[in-house]
Amino acid sequence: MTVVNAREAFDGNPLVKVGSAVPNWICLKISPAIELKEQIASFFHSQLDDLPVDLRDDLSLALEELLGNAIEHGCRLDGQFGVELSVIRAARLLILHIRDTGCGFSISNVAHAAVNNPPGDPLHHTKLRSKMGLRPGGYGIMLVKEIADELIYNEAGNEVLLLKYLDSTNGKRL
Repeated sequence: MTVVNAREAFDGNPLVKVGSAVPNWICLKISPAIELKEQIASFFHSQLDDLPVDLRDDLSLALEELLGNAIEHGCRLDGQFGVELSVIRAARLLILHIRDTGCGFSISNVAHAAVNNPPGDPLHHTKLRSKMGLRPGGYGIMLVKEIADELIYNEAGNEVLLLKYLDSTNGKRL
């Protein structure tokens, strides 16, 4: 498979602006359209073809989840907002940086997310989601925390860093 760079992949797409297309630093400015998250995750997946398939799949899933949260919850699908995604690749480290221009949130205040379930009650959030009229779900951040080596939110809650340390057998540069 031929690896396409970001400029080629998103050429002609008015909803995605490429800020950087070098293989070790890709930066995209994205309109908050939920249908973009799969296209961007698929592109990202193709950029990691030197990593083991399971790791590549996990990282793509994490990116799709975090990007979806930024688009849907941070920007509230409102075109006046936007999301910036940077994927930075070093020899032994991969960093995803996602920033939305929404007002942010506090993860500890999202009681309807599985990540905030009390000990001994792994389905607590499902009861809350049902009462709130929300669709089933709420597992995204918990899943991403399992994939990431470190997951760091800024104070406002509108930026997140995912750090994944790569070992010497899977950390080749693209």
